[in-house]
Amino acid sequence: MKNIFSFCIVFLILSCQSRKYNQITYLNRVNEIDSIYRLKNDTLTSLVMYKKLFKKYPPHNSYLIDEYQNYLLLSDKYHQDFGGKESLYKLIPLIAPNWKYDKMNTDLIALYKKNGIDSIEVENKVTEWKKSLNKKLVDSFSIAFFRNQEFRMPKYIEKLQTANDKKNAQLIAWTISHYGYPSLQKIGLWGNNDIFMPMGNMLNHMASTNNILYPYFKEKILHYVKTGECTPDDYAAMIDKRAFIEGRGQEYGTFSNMLISDSVKVNNNRKKIGMPSLKHSRKIYKDYFKA
Repeated sequence: MKNIFSFCIVFLILSCQSRKYNQITYLNRVNEIDSIYRLKNDTLTSLVMYKKLFKKYPPHNSYLIDEYQNYLLLSDKYHQDFGGKESLYKLIPLIAPNWKYDKMNTDLIALYKKNGIDSIEVENKVTEWKKSLNKKLVDSFSIAFFRNQEFRMPKYIEKLQTANDKKNAQLIAWTISHYGYPSLQKIGLWGNNDIFMPMGNMLNHMASTNNILYPYFKEKILHYVKTGECTPDDYAAMIDKRAFIEGRGQEYGTFSNMLISDSVKVNNNRKKIGMPSLKHSRKIYKDYFKA
């Protein structure tokens, strides 16, 4: 009897672990809801759907969509219950990486103030978040992002920049092996001396044919798209960059100046990693940069 009980406990634990959600499922749901809001102009329906989604999944801010932030702002605008302080506190880690600019969002600051959270409290929580970052990785990637552009701008010196890219590839591989993917929640977006650290930019340079680690990154980083630690856009741009270098058609349509011969296939590829369709994506870009 005791053995049966122990087996049941182990089975339940393994079952719970196996039910860990795939972030791509969440992202495709976000894309569906965002298209209702953005393409069909049905804000209230999208808010109801988002409310159900955030009860099932931890909140997230997807690239350029910022679904959780927009859900809170639009809920307030349309006098819908979004959970008040508790929900606003959940947003802080999502906006903390780029707080130096997000704190200029007057609508967001006003929403916090309206719900009894002043700017000082938000600043303090952002400071706590920064302290939670991996200092060793922040130091390493601050150096790596300097290397990432050292001989690329303003004048490209191929031999020296290739050597730097090799060092950065080795750092990414070492980080993955020891800490997992260097996500925003591990290294942030702004490193030492305010150096800008967008991982998408560095991954783009990992697509070089000189990089022997590219096949490893292609396979391994897809895993981190599924966990939500790497954005599908960053991953897709790396894959499309390699396709461009090799003279092949792009898989995900991330290069707007490259002809797409089969948009149905590209849209299917995009959905497989949680990206919005080409049409939806164009609308997202238009809205984001118009704002």
